[in-house]
Amino acid sequence: MRGASIETYDVCVVGSGITALVAAGIFASNNFRVCLVGSHARQKNESDCSSTRYYSLSLASKRIFELLSVWKHLSEVDVGLVNRIQIWGEGAQPLLDFPGSLGERSPLAWILENKKIILILLARVRELGVDIIESDLISIESTEESSLIRLEKCSCRAGIVVGADGRESKVRESTGIPLPTKKIDQVALVALVRAERIHQNVACQRFLETGPVAFLPLSDPHLSSIVWSCRPSQAKRLAEGGEIFNEAITSVFGHRYGKIIDSQGHMTFNLESGMVGDFFLGRSVLVGESAHMVHPLAGQGLNTALLDVASLAECIDNKSVLSNYSSLSRRLRRYDRWRKAEVLKMLSVTDGLNSLFCSRNIFISALREFGMRGVDSLPCLKKLLIDHATGVSGDVPKILR
Repeated sequence: MRGASIETYDVCVVGSGITALVAAGIFASNNFRVCLVGSHARQKNESDCSSTRYYSLSLASKRIFELLSVWKHLSEVDVGLVNRIQIWGEGAQPLLDFPGSLGERSPLAWILENKKIILILLARVRELGVDIIESDLISIESTEESSLIRLEKCSCRAGIVVGADGRESKVRESTGIPLPTKKIDQVALVALVRAERIHQNVACQRFLETGPVAFLPLSDPHLSSIVWSCRPSQAKRLAEGGEIFNEAITSVFGHRYGKIIDSQGHMTFNLESGMVGDFFLGRSVLVGESAHMVHPLAGQGLNTALLDVASLAECIDNKSVLSNYSSLSRRLRRYDRWRKAEVLKMLSVTDGLNSLFCSRNIFISALREFGMRGVDSLPCLKKLLIDHATGVSGDVPKILR
């Protein structure tokens, strides 16, 4: 903002993570005038830290990155490929085995580093002419004509405000939309592990009574990113790293990966599950973790957030929608119904699976193993599950089908 004037935009995206950058990029590529509000300089500095986070990207997410013309750059950095997915219980053999060839979708997923995605997306949104405002949000005041966004350093106006600022969303707080969540008695522990045996581009998830452990294959054949959802007391002990952590991981998956030789970048975060009752209010709309939180066991958190963004962009597909409040409200109601239904399905699956596998009831244990092995014997059903997991079947945006 220059002088005392207030800049006016079509879309104001609040947030500094991948979801916010993708939202800004998609709207800008559709010829909307966009500003991006957040602490992007801090995010860039944090990307130099040794602790790293990796994401599993579905085919739908890959297509979104292709639409933004960034996939060619992302594919030039270290990318882990998932050519097979295995689900394990307590036994020595997988309960479910999903080869990529089953659904004629190989790779089934791509594993990329958070900091590299952010740096490439930041460069792209600048190319697209997005105004990046390094400031924190104070408040949003909406009328039928526009929204006034008050920031620490300045103010601006926009036809719509997209809240992509995570679980502690200032946009959600400013609009007064509650996010009811239930606490999960688990803490997610994230780390990089180097194993004795190669991973063969297989993603494995093992369900224990204390919670699931997921191995995501990286470009180095001995290196995997792991997410271990376990009891808080166990997570506190394991987060110290070293031999205690390495031995614990070896005891869980040593029969598959051999001895864990080294580990690094141990981080923990608390787990919650829930969804807002309304994805929008007035001219403010929520995407990603601003609107919902899902258990990481399926690795679909970021993929679900990016589907939010693609769905919103389909509903708000031209600038003229923003000038007519009643038309905008109709479009946002469509987005609300659409994503609420899809996210509810995801919450039902992740919460249900976590509860099912954490149960110590002997009858439930026998039933789940029988059920899983039954699914594994039905290729058609497994292909359907793969299609939904890749995000390109079902009620998805047209651009991703």
